[in-house]
Amino acid sequence: MSIVRYICAATAILLPLGAVAVEAQYDIVTSSRAMAARDTLENTLRNQNWNNQDSADEMYTNEQLNRMIEDRLLYSIVRDRDKCQFTPDIEDRARLVGIPVFMYAWGDMLLSGVCVKADSELGLEYLEKAAENAYAPALERLSFYYEKGYLVGRDLDKSERYMHTAAVLGSKTGRLGWADMLVRGFGTPALYEEAFSWLYHSTYNDPYDRFKQQYLQEELEKRMPPNVVARDIAYGFDY
Repeated sequence: MSIVRYICAATAILLPLGAVAVEAQYDIVTSSRAMAARDTLENTLRNQNWNNQDSADEMYTNEQLNRMIEDRLLYSIVRDRDKCQFTPDIEDRARLVGIPVFMYAWGDMLLSGVCVKADSELGLEYLEKAAENAYAPALERLSFYYEKGYLVGRDLDKSERYMHTAAVLGSKTGRLGWADMLVRGFGTPALYEEAFSWLYHSTYNDPYDRFKQQYLQEELEKRMPPNVVARDIAYGFDY
């Protein structure tokens, strides 16, 4: 079983949307295993790192490309700054080496037609491969696709599970996305505490992300007992 299928199966929320649960549909073991998958991915990125230069004259490292994706700078750097000169390298490391961050970037470029001819079917395939290897941005993107029914059949349960998995893996954008889904009616009340704690103990540099963090914290706080909020402020989740 692939990493993401294992995690999603373990973190699946089995109740219908809007149902009230007595306890959360995950446990500490599940979250620990998700974090282990993340650590495995990070070790892979370090071991397969090809260079450590922060220069437009060098091929991108795994860390550099991941930072571009997380900071939403992929297009502005790959296309606008570097004039697509490293496109063959991105394709090779996605197609031949199978590095998750490069599979995501290649899939994103194919979907958007950036530096290559657009191919939504192949682009989606590479996004799915990156998600299968527990790459959080791919899980977040696919969660959005499954909620909207864009390029895939609409599947709210899968959308919910993918976003929660991204949040469990430590993605700050995934945690914003997961809290947003809870506020919009996904999940169960038993999941509010975890999401609130994640947001409260996270630091966001982007002004829009900070605004969204504050808004979602306030919305989750309205849905939680005061003593639970106080506990979450004092102690954050360790995973």
